[in-house]
Amino acid sequence: MSTEDKLKDETPTFGNTLLPAVFLSGNDKRDQFQKELRALLAKYDAELTIEDFSNGWSSDEKIIVNFSWDEDLANRTNDGSIPDWVVGRWENGR
Repeated sequence: MSTEDKLKDETPTFGNTLLPAVFLSGNDKRDQFQKELRALLAKYDAELTIEDFSNGWSSDEKIIVNFSWDEDLANRTNDGSIPDWVVGRWENGR
């Protein structure tokens, strides 16, 4: 094993190693996320809402992904309704 390979194996990794380090700043990362999220919502014809599922004495707000009626799916399966996705308060994507 070469010295370069040894150093490569012993070099610690920090943070999320699945994402390439292409962000120029924190604002750039946020802007890229916003752009990709909007594209994903458009692709699936969905929208995000926040709803309160409280029991009366405390708030319990959750993010809901609402999908529009899918005409193509209705033509193929006789049902174009897609159930909402209740994300909850925390979702880390892992």
